[in-house]
Amino acid sequence: MTEKALAEIEVEALERWPLAKTLIIHRYGELAPGDRIVMVAAASAHREAAIEAAHFLIDWLKTKAPFWKSEETASEARWVAARASDEEAAAKWD
Repeated sequence: MTEKALAEIEVEALERWPLAKTLIIHRYGELAPGDRIVMVAAASAHREAAIEAAHFLIDWLKTKAPFWKSEETASEARWVAARASDEEAAAKWD
């Protein structure tokens, strides 16, 4: 399900901007604090298109891709809720 959503997000970026190539990497599984989790890249003949597309990709990954985040501490485990600021950032692309 997640891989399908990532592919759909990538197609959306390719339809919106004149991109030569995109790359999306999102790690999953058990991660330690400070681990690098996500990378997006967009290549275009026009830097503004690449920059906007990269912003779009990260905003939509945070809100449209089905990642379930569980945070564990020594005393508890809990699901991480979405942030309103992420939803606001993604709304500008609707």
